[in-house]
Amino acid sequence: MSSLAADPKDFPQRHSSDRAFHLAMVIVVWAVITSGFGYKNIHKLIDGTFTYPWIVHVHAAAFVGWLVFFTLQVLLVRHRKLSTHRTWGMAGAALAGTMVVLGVLTAVLTEVFKFGTPDGDARYLSVMFADMLVFGSLIAAAMLLRSYPSAHKRLMLVATLVLTDAGFGRWFIPTLSAWIGGRNFWEFPTFAEGAWPFFRHQYLPAYVLIAAVGLFDLATRRRLHPAYIAGVAWCLLVDLLAGWLYFQPFWNNLALGIIGH
Repeated sequence: MSSLAADPKDFPQRHSSDRAFHLAMVIVVWAVITSGFGYKNIHKLIDGTFTYPWIVHVHAAAFVGWLVFFTLQVLLVRHRKLSTHRTWGMAGAALAGTMVVLGVLTAVLTEVFKFGTPDGDARYLSVMFADMLVFGSLIAAAMLLRSYPSAHKRLMLVATLVLTDAGFGRWFIPTLSAWIGGRNFWEFPTFAEGAWPFFRHQYLPAYVLIAAVGLFDLATRRRLHPAYIAGVAWCLLVDLLAGWLYFQPFWNNLALGIIGH
């Protein structure tokens, strides 16, 4: 942990473009989430299928609450109100923990709700559980490293960008898949055959945003931060595990057991 905790001495803490970059990333996150969920829910309203378990609404409120919190924290740093930023930090950590619990419960209950319908796919729990594991662990690491600003803010940003896969998956990915054609990942019988379709469908756009953080550091610092490298490696490890699990028969049986079937 010490190698990650210490901000590298040759890694500049600040750059004149930092404030503009972080504000731009906040705007992008809001755009992805609101367009994705807005697109999906507008169509559900039109089709008369706007029905969700109660926990989905609670989860959505917590999710939006996180985006508001993250935005306010970025703005506080932007305006150099660091003491207020730190004061609200622990509240954000508590909210993140609540989101993880709600995310797991929502994943299970929505699959219970969808069981037996064309939208039901218990194997998909591996993806939703992975999202919560990555988000929660990155936030925990960011809080442990909050005394080291360059590590802290990169982990917080990557953790938030991880959540954009939910927005991308509701409009951009289906649209892109329709454009490029080809089989959907759930049509493949094995991970060896479906690995790339799975990653492209589930994670690729979010990783493009995450990569933008690294490219920004390369452009402004000429190097990547160790915490960023470790965080992205952890994301890839967990997401690849989620993809591998999705195609395993034992996981299908276990996931069906989790939702009571």
